[in-house]
Amino acid sequence: MRSLCNKQGSKTICRLCLISLLYVQYVTAQAQYCQKPTDAQTNNPNAPPFPNLPSSFQTRIEAAIIDKNYTMSGEEYFDNPNNQASLSLMRSGAIYKLIFDYANDQLFYVQPDQACVVHNLTNDDNNLLFGLSFIKGLPHVFTTSGVLHFAKKFGEQYIGKTQIRGVYVDHWRTCMYWSAVKANFTLDYYFTDQNWVTAAGWPQIPVRAEVTGVMIQSDGTTYKIHHYYDYTDFRAAVYADHTVFETPSGVVCPGRKQTRMIPQLNQAFIYREEIIGTGGVQEVDVYYDDNYSLLRYDFRPSGQWPYGNNDAAAEIHDFNTGVAYAIDKALQNCSIIPIQNGSFDSTINVTKSLSTNAFVMRMKTPKQIFYLDSNFTFEGQRFARGLLCDVFISNRSDFSLGGFMYAAVLEYYFLAMSQTSANNDGNTNPGGSDIPIQLIVTLPTVPQTITYMFYDFDQENPELTVFDISPCFSGADTISFKLTFYGTYDAPVRVYKQLFLFETLNAVAAATGASPLRITSPQFYFQDDKAFFVATLVDAAPVLAKFKQIPGMVLQNHNDISYTSISSAQDCASYCYTNTNFTCLSFDYCPTSQICSLSRYGQDDGKTLATNAQCSHYLKTINMNSKPEVPLQTAWMNLKNNVTKGAVQITINFPNKNMQYTASDVSNAITTGQSRNPSAVSTLNQFQLLNNKVVPNYDDLILTGLSVDDCAASCVTEDAFVCSSFEYDYNSGTCYLSHIHPDETPKLIKNQNGFDLYIRDYTAKFSKIAGTTVLSNSDTIYQNIYDENQCAKLCVDYNGFNCKSFDFCTDIGTCFLGKTHYYDAPQVNIKSDLLCNHWSRNYMDDFKKKARYQIPLVNNRIVSGIDASQCAKLCVQEETFSCASFNYCGNLTECRLTTNSIKGGQVIAQSNAYCDLYTRQSFPDGTAYTPNPSKYYKTKPTKSGYTGGSMAGLAIGMIILGIIAAFAGLMIYLKVAHKTTDDVAIQFKRHFNDETDG
Repeated sequence: MRSLCNKQGSKTICRLCLISLLYVQYVTAQAQYCQKPTDAQTNNPNAPPFPNLPSSFQTRIEAAIIDKNYTMSGEEYFDNPNNQASLSLMRSGAIYKLIFDYANDQLFYVQPDQACVVHNLTNDDNNLLFGLSFIKGLPHVFTTSGVLHFAKKFGEQYIGKTQIRGVYVDHWRTCMYWSAVKANFTLDYYFTDQNWVTAAGWPQIPVRAEVTGVMIQSDGTTYKIHHYYDYTDFRAAVYADHTVFETPSGVVCPGRKQTRMIPQLNQAFIYREEIIGTGGVQEVDVYYDDNYSLLRYDFRPSGQWPYGNNDAAAEIHDFNTGVAYAIDKALQNCSIIPIQNGSFDSTINVTKSLSTNAFVMRMKTPKQIFYLDSNFTFEGQRFARGLLCDVFISNRSDFSLGGFMYAAVLEYYFLAMSQTSANNDGNTNPGGSDIPIQLIVTLPTVPQTITYMFYDFDQENPELTVFDISPCFSGADTISFKLTFYGTYDAPVRVYKQLFLFETLNAVAAATGASPLRITSPQFYFQDDKAFFVATLVDAAPVLAKFKQIPGMVLQNHNDISYTSISSAQDCASYCYTNTNFTCLSFDYCPTSQICSLSRYGQDDGKTLATNAQCSHYLKTINMNSKPEVPLQTAWMNLKNNVTKGAVQITINFPNKNMQYTASDVSNAITTGQSRNPSAVSTLNQFQLLNNKVVPNYDDLILTGLSVDDCAASCVTEDAFVCSSFEYDYNSGTCYLSHIHPDETPKLIKNQNGFDLYIRDYTAKFSKIAGTTVLSNSDTIYQNIYDENQCAKLCVDYNGFNCKSFDFCTDIGTCFLGKTHYYDAPQVNIKSDLLCNHWSRNYMDDFKKKARYQIPLVNNRIVSGIDASQCAKLCVQEETFSCASFNYCGNLTECRLTTNSIKGGQVIAQSNAYCDLYTRQSFPDGTAYTPNPSKYYKTKPTKSGYTGGSMAGLAIGMIILGIIAAFAGLMIYLKVAHKTTDDVAIQFKRHFNDETDG
């Protein structure tokens, strides 16, 4: 057979098999219908040459199975040069597809339900029958090429010329015996006459084949077969898309040979992702660095915990500690929480879970994030977003979505190896290989299809500055510092600024013993003979944020150590985290009994936990060997000591040489003027900023070596004079305080580069209620006041009573001072007036905030369901005890007032992941706070009734009220008429003592 094939020069006949010409059923016996043609019949000297098929073609076929009373249609695609072919069959509306991969000796049979069976192709006769050993009911076929092969094997006989469907043809016949199914039949096949001009332009093409014969049924009886196969739309090349030679999208073929290596991803990368689902489109930015065990993803939450809104958010995961920093990018709020198991970048450490019963989180590897494992097989090439891609497919049961696992078919599109990608970010790696383009996830049980589009995929380390957790720390939780490196820094050296920054960041992390994540807002500056590294070192995350809480549950019979009188879960977490007797993996804490129980065992989600409504179980989320983080002050001391010893060194690899630089000086007396972000410092919020402005020759006090926020604090607390403005020199860190309020004399303001002018904004101490008046009956009124800031200053500086609020009416330039806060005003006094605004004291201004800390409560009062500003008001106005500070816990909206204070070392603040500590700094008049409950709140009389003296006082009061009413009538007339008395400011005051300042 092979020699015959070689003689005919037809590789097609012997190796590539395409469309079906015969459909038969299994039989177990032999049948006799015809005999092989004689030599005289096959060697007819008048017969034309036997036709040859083109090396590539496509055609449509309609098969009439007469004996079975049905029709079957098909499409055949044959591509000899690329060793591939396909056949699509349709019967009763169901479509079967066969893909022939000769290069890898595989046949893929795709059933109508998209199930796929893989078989090996061979070079024997059965290879041309395609599937005698397939699933029951599979059509048994051989191809157009196979017809010619069998004809030559059994001998072809030329019958003559005839006409089929109006086309002149050459008629050939052979007698065939198909041993595989024990069938004997004649095969008549018709090719266009040599003189017939075909549409395909090929000399002779197939027109029809007819099968007539017998088979033996399973009961041994003879069964007659009769089939017609008509060829239409025959083309001498493959014009269809190359996907006809590929298994359909979303079809998994178990057992398929792996012909392309699974894509390999680097240990760090950056990309933007577009997620397309039934609900719309969501965008996510991902920064992944497995080397540092850090990940950040920017997204828009749907209001879930801990965000509570749908502002743009950034979530930073530190797998060194098990902590997640959830940052609201709009409000710059931050929640420090344990990394959740539902996070797409986290997975349970199965090995450690099995060996220790521990719930232990670990960071997913790049392959795990993209689900790239041996379950994927290469299925060919397709286009996505106009790009030629290598496509991989996997059928798996571990696809995570919304914290649940689903069975899913994943189809990954990676940029084809023949294509290139070049980014424009200036990094050393312009693109690399194995670039993901698209992922299609089909969830058949939901059902749902999700498409992930990948953009700007860059397989390089993201800059550590993108993992910025500075919004999560402030005040006493931070230390800003500056390192000085002496040397020569000319233009060629300054090109390597980012390398200097990166190397110094790592050197500082090593010197402090802290994670690089805790070195925030790093910047590097050059001068000719020295360079500066400026950054802020932040405190460690609260220990409690490194544990997962399971409320109402405890781990019974496995407590290794118990402590009593433990005031908080945070303290219990500290005992667990710092325990040296054994590796503490979990603890129980009961706040009512204040019992803390440590355990060396961990268990996920309470499988062996017992119910206890008074307690909670806490599980360590990260690996067992994680060490306690270095506290802020210890890290700062380590840095100073290492700089002193000359141990903080960086090495820069220049093209021709390596240079080493040593930090020679470290200081925390620095200015942060380069960032110029006043909103980040609460004291600066009390000032209006004018860049590059000064008021020369009005300096009352000059201070040096201060940061801009320290300068603002000096102005606010200055006692020798009323500081109304200050200038700040960012180059020298010099602060110039002045009594001048430039708004009152704008012509004094001059331009001066390098200096910023800060003007005291007294309204910062108040909250505005627009279009409202509360104090129309006030007895303290100022006229000819030109703006609200001046009115606010009058209220702040007023000594006649404790000024808690003011009204300002722009149309008449009048300022009304009041002793009543908006929250306390009778409803009848609150009136609408579009030309006036009411301002009430912001009590938060009297307190200093220490984020994520709390103190034990003494003589306390607890109020729920209010915000922090209302809590501050309650503390200031508390009459039953001297409120020195309060804790506010946002997760419970709970306000806790107390006489305790951290001022003077009275008590020590304790870390708490969900509460903030507010310590009272001053009374409303600005004087320093001291525990003195009677200073503003006099004791109320307990005896009822009126005395003679009080009756007399009442009579006098009524006379005075008549006078006040007259004045009030005059002012109302002036206000309605939009008139003033004259150009001189008029002030009305009471000169008798009120009963209270309330």
